[in-house]
Amino acid sequence: MSSSGPSTPPEPPRPPGPDPDAHRLARQSVRWAVIGVVVSSLLALAGLYQSSHGGGRGATDGGAGSSSGSGSGWSGGSGPGPDPGSPSPTDSASGATEVSDSGGTPDGDASPDGDGTDGSGGSSGSGGSGASDGLTAAEHDLRDSLNADQWSRESCSHAQWQGAQAALFCTVTTVDAYGVPGVGKAGVVMYDTKYDRDVVFQSYAGRLQPGDCDAQNGVYGTWRENNTGNSAGDVVCFLSDTGQYVFLCSYYDRPALVQISGADRARLIAWWHTMEPVFTR
Repeated sequence: MSSSGPSTPPEPPRPPGPDPDAHRLARQSVRWAVIGVVVSSLLALAGLYQSSHGGGRGATDGGAGSSSGSGSGWSGGSGPGPDPGSPSPTDSASGATEVSDSGGTPDGDASPDGDGTDGSGGSSGSGGSGASDGLTAAEHDLRDSLNADQWSRESCSHAQWQGAQAALFCTVTTVDAYGVPGVGKAGVVMYDTKYDRDVVFQSYAGRLQPGDCDAQNGVYGTWRENNTGNSAGDVVCFLSDTGQYVFLCSYYDRPALVQISGADRARLIAWWHTMEPVFTR
């Protein structure tokens, strides 16, 4: 036998070479992650832009459709539909309503058409001088239908309103629940038909949102009778170009409009709530 030296141990196995597919997948994962971040950022920016530039027109002073919940004044409700092509009446705010809680003497020269009491310049049957007081026969009939306990008939003068059969501007004196008198000027208008009246009324209501004129401005709704709580007509309320708050009310039972205006909205509303009834026949 022969002897031999120790044998040479085998070399340890080498680590496997890099997998080319693994590197490709890693690179793709990084690209998708970057794309996801970019897309998320773009969506967030688009949302911010939409929030700052989107949204429609809402009702003035906190939204539309609210209701006073009381038996008097104006409650939220649907008014007549829009009619953007309708004519509008002469803004009687030029004869500013002076509502006084201490009585006093109203401005006898105030008139919606700015021509005093001469009765000239009427439109569609409301002009001309049918009597020494400058009123037409139709205006006499309208004046005689007013509540004489509040409306001073001798103070009524001709007023010019678009398409009116008769239009007057009168002094109105009311007394509130505490016995305090309030004096102001009001316009009252009669048309041949309710359709003719609605053309004028809708020229305002069509521009406004529905709401509660007791609590909001620049809205339209309905108004209720104090004694019954029943809806008696529609109303629009807004701030005129002359800085006067205006309330324009229609009647369901006749083709009439009544308008009041003044610089103090709260006092104007309180005065209107005591002005009832307007018509006694």
